[in-house]
Amino acid sequence: MDFLKQVLIITSLIILYTIPSTTSISPDAPTMILIDRICLNTVNAYYCERSIISKLDKPHAEITTITKIAAFNALYISKITSALIRDSFLPKANNPLTKTKLRTCLATYNGIERYLEGAYRAVLNNEYSDMRRYQSYVLGMLDKCKTDFDPMVRKNWWVRLMINISLLAGRRLPAL
Repeated sequence: MDFLKQVLIITSLIILYTIPSTTSISPDAPTMILIDRICLNTVNAYYCERSIISKLDKPHAEITTITKIAAFNALYISKITSALIRDSFLPKANNPLTKTKLRTCLATYNGIERYLEGAYRAVLNNEYSDMRRYQSYVLGMLDKCKTDFDPMVRKNWWVRLMINISLLAGRRLPAL
């Protein structure tokens, strides 16, 4: 029961932090077409669309805005993941193998945060080739956090999704 409760809480947090329940903005047609083009290349187009649309502050969004949203979400989710591993998952892990895997994931996510901070700074400075380099490196780093612990699998999936959204959107932006 405790594990199910954790999964429910984590799932709720994911939804709360990435898809606000009160979305008042409906994208205009050109923006929706742009979002659809990006999201069709991801694993889950619905969550991709919802995570972008929920962060829009106006009906029309440029590709740069979508890239910023996804880059920020990847950074934000990685910070939450580090805190969850450190403050919740590790202290409650009883199995030595699980503890070892979680320690590896924590070390990995500490490194991931630094690269995603660099990627987000690059987006803010319109340095899209740097953003793509940082994020591509993070995708490789995520492979170090291999575990069958369901909440970690979900967190890894969300970080990958956000990175892939910003990479796919960022491909349409110039390399400076």
